[in-house]
Amino acid sequence: MLHGDSMERRLQISGILLLLGVLVEMLCIVWTRPIAFIVFVVIGGLFLALGISAYLMALISRHHGEP
Repeated sequence: MLHGDSMERRLQISGILLLLGVLVEMLCIVWTRPIAFIVFVVIGGLFLALGISAYLMALISRHHGEP
């Protein structure tokens, strides 16, 4: 699943984190307990924030050998 060069690997990881965040938030929509909102905001939001951060870091970081 995770293969290829370093840039592709970092983009795959960020995509996986974003998908996990969306899945957690989808599950919380159908979950009718009061704790669902906390899980929605904290865990789903954390995965989304980590995915967005990983994506941006993959875009701006470069190897020393690359032009």
